Amino acid sequence: MLQTASAQRFQVVGSLTRIRQEWQDAAGTPSLIEVDGNMGMLLADLINGLDLGTNEQVQVLGEDLYQELKDFLKSPVQN
Repeated sequence: MLQTASAQRFQVVGSLTRIRQEWQDAAGTPSLIEVDGNMGMLLADLINGLDLGTNEQVQVLGEDLYQELKDFLKSPVQN
């Protein structure tokens, strides 16, 4: 079933809003302009928030960044 353009737009706006809220929560400040951020992780949040498939993710990120993020997300958390 194809989504209408307005339904797709609503979904994109909702995804971007959720991503912004998550970044604000993680930064601990309401001003994201003052936050130094990691563009790779921002792009990862966007592709995940928009529920892109693997081929679309590779297209958006490029092969190298896609692989880097994949490896990073699989690595254990270091304290």
